[in-house]
Amino acid sequence: MDPSGNIRAMETELSTIAILPLPFSPEHILIALAVLIPALVIFNLLLVAEGAFESIGLRFYQAVLVTAGALLGSLIDIPVIPVGDAIIAVNVGGAVIPLFVTLGVVAGGRVSGYKTLVAVGAVSLVAYAFATPVPGLGITMPFYIAPLAGAAAGLLLARGCRTAPGLAYAGGTMGTLLGADILNLANPDVLAALAGSGSTVLSIGGAGIFDGIFVTGVLSVLLAAYAGRSLREKGGVCSQEKTE
Repeated sequence: MDPSGNIRAMETELSTIAILPLPFSPEHILIALAVLIPALVIFNLLLVAEGAFESIGLRFYQAVLVTAGALLGSLIDIPVIPVGDAIIAVNVGGAVIPLFVTLGVVAGGRVSGYKTLVAVGAVSLVAYAFATPVPGLGITMPFYIAPLAGAAAGLLLARGCRTAPGLAYAGGTMGTLLGADILNLANPDVLAALAGSGSTVLSIGGAGIFDGIFVTGVLSVLLAAYAGRSLREKGGVCSQEKTE
């Protein structure tokens, strides 16, 4: 018996096994892509959101907690006021957490309280003008309106300086909540139309984690941060601040 022959036979067998095609059908590949692609998109959105929260002055662990809290809190509505067969509720991820983040940024001295109120007031007027109550659907608004308004308010009030992202976040989130949701729900005709359209819960800030308030806050911060950095690099504003 030739030992070398056995070794060659084993090598041939292993090589043959190694080049066998993977037992994945086209259906398996499509299912895998359907799972992986949304997961990657969500993961990258979470990374972007985390970076946005850090840019308004939150520490890394705070940014992680806020992002995770917004994700989980978007599934939780706190009932507040019954209206006929419907209930006005406050969404934890879309209203409560942005409120606490805004209060924390103001209390921490990262932005001016007065300028924050001005930013919120300005964005709320814009949001109210563009928001449209739709029975059976809720209150809708073009997704780009609030982020642009928030970023513009932050940049103008901060004059392009590094407080712009914080003001943009406060204006974008709180202004949208006030102008699009609260002011519309305070209108008896709008409230009656929405409550009588079959909706059981009228959720303030409850458009979902990757829509509405959450995305408004993140996009407002990113736009203000990018534009503010460009203005500082050109030397037109904030000469007392070093360019990044």
